[in-house]
Amino acid sequence: MGFPLDWLTPPEWVAEVERAPLALLSDHAHCELKAATNAQALIAKNTEHRAIVDSLGEVAVEEMQHFVRVVQELHARGGELGKQIENVYAAQLHAVTAATRTSLLLDRLLLAHLIEARSLERFYLLAHGLSDPGLRALYAELLPSEAQHQGLFVRLARGAFGEGIADTRLATLRRLEGEVMAALPFSHSVHSGYAAARAAVQ
Repeated sequence: MGFPLDWLTPPEWVAEVERAPLALLSDHAHCELKAATNAQALIAKNTEHRAIVDSLGEVAVEEMQHFVRVVQELHARGGELGKQIENVYAAQLHAVTAATRTSLLLDRLLLAHLIEARSLERFYLLAHGLSDPGLRALYAELLPSEAQHQGLFVRLARGAFGEGIADTRLATLRRLEGEVMAALPFSHSVHSGYAAARAAVQ
């Protein structure tokens, strides 16, 4: 499977993140919650864009369904959701792209696309690389929806701003996303980096 990303996660990341499955699931649940909130915020702030209103309502519902699914898995394994912590990946991504931003809506749509694409890549690695069959099945179950969401956000950007403008900006954001991800430290989370984990096992 190909991913629209400039930096690809080493498959070895899976073995490191699998060491704390409850932490991974808790972080994943919070990611789904934030994705639902982001979809709702995009609707609320852009009611003049019918395509956004019509399509992102369904996304918000699906993300909440995923949240419930992941929390059920977490609780079944004896874990608790825990408090929400800052998603360093998303925060840095928004920070490094702000300096060259010309449209907040364009960037929000394209960054949502990239975050979903990164999640799709990670879910694919987890679905194929985890040793736990139950977790493999969970991430395989979520793959089709994640693929649809990442494609939807880029289509919305192209529809609202034109393909040329959207794709030119996307090339810049893809490069910046790759730089952010490559530099992030490792943690037992969906959007962690790999540098620290690599150093730990050497």
